[in-house]
Amino acid sequence: MSDAVTMVAVPGTLCSPTVFDLLAQELAGRPRVDPYSWLTEPGPWDIPAISGRLARYIEHTHHEPVLVCGHSTGGAIALHLAIAHPSVVRGLVLADTGAQMRGHGDVEAILTRVRDDWGEELRAAVLDRSFHTPPDPHLRADLLAWAATVDRQAVLDVLTSQRDLDLTADLPRITQPAMVLHGRYDRARDPAHGRDLAAALPNAQFHLLDTGHTPVHEDPTTVADAVRALLTRI
Repeated sequence: MSDAVTMVAVPGTLCSPTVFDLLAQELAGRPRVDPYSWLTEPGPWDIPAISGRLARYIEHTHHEPVLVCGHSTGGAIALHLAIAHPSVVRGLVLADTGAQMRGHGDVEAILTRVRDDWGEELRAAVLDRSFHTPPDPHLRADLLAWAATVDRQAVLDVLTSQRDLDLTADLPRITQPAMVLHGRYDRARDPAHGRDLAAALPNAQFHLLDTGHTPVHEDPTTVADAVRALLTRI
């Protein structure tokens, strides 16, 4: 294994990989951040299938285990990856996610709207509830433009898969060091979800941040510090 470390960054549903740009700037290549745009790939889009594609991507692109940073749905993908394909995962950074979706406030409403009312208004609502500190207007426009390119069926399939998936019983199998981060003002998941996730993982630490659902963008300095702290444990 080389001294250089890569962190593959897995965004949430309807979230452009550009939300990791500020974090990548903070880390300045230590580790190098490689955003993975899973939602724009061909299907199927259930979490086990996405996890399998991500494992093959890591094997073929990086040829060694990597850090995996998963945000929201990306965190569920990262957890499944560590369970089903542990040899490609060196450590985990898990932001505002969980092993299951019980108590996730709006998943059923979002699924209904994706089926019946897909459009700019829905995508804007999902985007805006993902930030406690709103992104600047230019970035917001870019994020909405990216979301408009996503296949509605992909969104419906992955959220349905995440709703139906419960990885809780498998968490003790994830022995890699993990850093669980959660925004204090997250409107999608209560911070208790993050605390529960960290408590169930054998080798995890928990940090509460003064952000909303997307700390990787809202507080990249603190997240970068958490990533560096994780590296010291590997």
